[in-house]
Amino acid sequence: MGLGLFDLGGKVAIVTGAGAGLGKAMALGLARAGADVAICARTVEKIEAVAEEIRSSGSKALAVSTDVREGEQIAGMIAKVVEEFRGIDILVNNAGGHFEKHALELTERGWEAIIKENLTSVFLFSQAVGKIMQRQKNGSIINLSSVAGCGSYSINASYGATKAGIISLTQTLATVLAPYNVRVNALVPGLMATEAVVPFYDSRPEMLAKVPLGRYGEPEELVGAVVFLASDASTYVTGSSIVVDGGLTSVVY
Repeated sequence: MGLGLFDLGGKVAIVTGAGAGLGKAMALGLARAGADVAICARTVEKIEAVAEEIRSSGSKALAVSTDVREGEQIAGMIAKVVEEFRGIDILVNNAGGHFEKHALELTERGWEAIIKENLTSVFLFSQAVGKIMQRQKNGSIINLSSVAGCGSYSINASYGATKAGIISLTQTLATVLAPYNVRVNALVPGLMATEAVVPFYDSRPEMLAKVPLGRYGEPEELVGAVVFLASDASTYVTGSSIVVDGGLTSVVY
């Protein structure tokens, strides 16, 4: 296989939650692989800055302020992308939130807020873009789960449930969309060096100590996996979850 299989030239990608962290790294990585990239997040200044970086790499960019908790805003964002680029080939559902709350202290409102932001948003984006890809008879949807969805996560039951739900939803959508040559896969990051994660786990050194590679993952270390899943290098891969966690989920004791 040649490196041309990883070439995303002529492809159009959407990356949600792309104002910083993992979303930003993946958006820039897809652009470097040749894709034109539409990005969204709530903070206009952040996504406009990322869009400028994408353009400086030679790809086209579109930044759309979007609250992924609102279905109408999701529909509006997708409509703008189709109007601008005439199609969507890649969707990366990255946006999501997290807050620390013990399972027995989590309120119904807190539970529902994270379910809506992390899981419902993935469903709505995937459903709308999946219909476009169904008509195109081609496409790749990549959903961001987490190692928190692979086992117990008492720090925040709703977050862990959403990330486990994303893996299940990924498998279901992969089955539903397979007849139309649309692939759906999940990425499962571990402890990544983002603005939200590092302060949280720096105060819990025992967690980082469990990672066999002994460090946080860098956001850029997700780029290879997302380009693989977005490209023709993975045309027989669907319904899968690729774990990028420094070996964390391999640890039993």
